[in-house]
Amino acid sequence: MSDHYELVPLAHLFPGMVLADVLLDQHGQVLLAEGAVLSEATILSMARHGIGAAPIVRVMPAPAADPAAVQARLDHLFRRNDRDDHDVWATGLLRRYVEDYRLKKEPAA
Repeated sequence: MSDHYELVPLAHLFPGMVLADVLLDQHGQVLLAEGAVLSEATILSMARHGIGAAPIVRVMPAPAADPAAVQARLDHLFRRNDRDDHDVWATGLLRRYVEDYRLKKEPAA
């Protein structure tokens, strides 16, 4: 089993979670394989088999974006459009939205 897991109670499981290890029933029979993606049906089946919790892969947060690298990549992607050309407002707006998204900035109110 991976070190990057947590034991999640049945009540807190939801579809899309991934098992970090095989899931066995009370008799040692394999119910689900390691890496199985939970669905609503599998969660209900776990309840019927008396499973109280499951080892779930812990989602690691993405590393923070390097602002200089983001700007360099956007400069490359938008290389055919002048940043200060206000006649092409849609491209400028798109660039600002992409930049805000990639740098995880909050949208302006």
